[in-house]
Amino acid sequence: MKMGSSVSPLMVETTSKDGSEAMGHSEPVPVAPKQNMVLINSAYMAVFAILGAAFRILFAQLFGDECANPGTVGWLAASSPLCVTADGQAVREGGIIFADLPANMIGSFIMGMMQTTAALGLPGSIPIAWTSVDSWFQGCDVIHLAIRTGFCGSLTTFSSWNSAMVVLLFGTGTDFTVVTQILRTLFGYIIGMETALGSFVFGKKVAEWFYRWKNPEFAVEGTAASEKEKQGVYINPKLPTFERRFLPDLDIPGLDAGIEYERLDKLCKWRHSTENARRVGHGDLHHLNEIEETLLVQKDELPKMLEEVAIDRGWDLQSLLFWTRGAELSVARPMPNNSFLFTNTWSIIIIFCVYLLLGTALVLIKHDQSTYDETYRTMVYSLLLAPLGALLRWYLSGFNGKWLWVPAGTLAANIIGSMVSITAISLEYVSPVKGFWRISTLRAIKVGFSGSLTTVSTFVAEVHGFSQERKTQDKSYLYIVSTLVSACAVASIIYASICHPKLFDNNN
Repeated sequence: MKMGSSVSPLMVETTSKDGSEAMGHSEPVPVAPKQNMVLINSAYMAVFAILGAAFRILFAQLFGDECANPGTVGWLAASSPLCVTADGQAVREGGIIFADLPANMIGSFIMGMMQTTAALGLPGSIPIAWTSVDSWFQGCDVIHLAIRTGFCGSLTTFSSWNSAMVVLLFGTGTDFTVVTQILRTLFGYIIGMETALGSFVFGKKVAEWFYRWKNPEFAVEGTAASEKEKQGVYINPKLPTFERRFLPDLDIPGLDAGIEYERLDKLCKWRHSTENARRVGHGDLHHLNEIEETLLVQKDELPKMLEEVAIDRGWDLQSLLFWTRGAELSVARPMPNNSFLFTNTWSIIIIFCVYLLLGTALVLIKHDQSTYDETYRTMVYSLLLAPLGALLRWYLSGFNGKWLWVPAGTLAANIIGSMVSITAISLEYVSPVKGFWRISTLRAIKVGFSGSLTTVSTFVAEVHGFSQERKTQDKSYLYIVSTLVSACAVASIIYASICHPKLFDNNN
């Protein structure tokens, strides 16, 4: 997702379609030519969306489908399924622990693990916090996007969750009996939301633990930074590694070792002249940050206005300019995005081979109408449609932050996907024709397309992002309620109008 969002510092589905990410890097990131990135990102996202959807289907079968429909899941026939979940049906007990709850929890946990150091409030501009700063994986921006948007977004599904609650509320199919299911439905939404959100937060915490283990140098910086912050000193996380540590005078042994004295002396003079302005709440702190980010991060010419501010405040700007003319001291990290794996040709080959494999499987699976074969063919059919949903969600996420404060793209994806999902379910219930291709097409649309179009991992990441800022905490609850209520309302109308049209008959 899986596109820019102004509502959260989280690295969720907020990568633009040209592959760029606003993560505050101080180092230039070499990538494939910009005109290639849409194709490359799309290809890898499609592959990871298929993987995410496949694991979602397998988890649903493992945790409940074989229990609800014995003898339909061949790979579980000889083993013991984990009868944990139940689909949302008013005709039997259960339904609150819906079939895709485990997948939503696991996907949200992985999304939490895939956060940047900036999102976790940790030192360093590292794209993936849980691994070492010099790991080759840090440079795989295409894979990062594919995991967050393709895999996590397709492993988790909002539409199946919402559809299960609507079916629980009304009853299964056209056999409508008025049963009080409102409280169960309410708790189904609450449990689904809390478990996914809790899994995301736990994923972030695990990523932080790995960060401190794999990057002991940054862990030391974090401890030193905490001490300075207690003293009211602001530490700009956007600055390059050395300057971020040196300018606020962090207590890190051997920080300035090996640096030419004359150059270091210039930076010391700049630090001394701006010492007071670095305190939280100082009126000139934003000017100081702009100056240092312009010269040290963006490496641009300083605007005349900021130059005048520095001179007026008595800041030793000439010393900082002298420092910027020296060699780059920031930690370099490998950037394998120039690898042949991230080219147009290879991307086309990958997606062609994957679809060829799935298409061949769909054709070769026996057509003897056994429950096992129908299950496997429907699974493959669903996987063929998963990339379409994931890519549409990625496109819609480009609208995040463009309509008030609401992540409009994510909201639209979840609402549209919920409408498509409940429509497919309703049509399957009322369909007089029960042939394989008709029923499997409806199920593939529900599981593959709608399941990958909607997402819980990004949804909870955005909710958590709102909750981290005091001034936006209320918006997190408003976002939850508006999403759940609107999705439930539109899905209920569609389901009732197809399966129970008499409810809308004015003559009754």
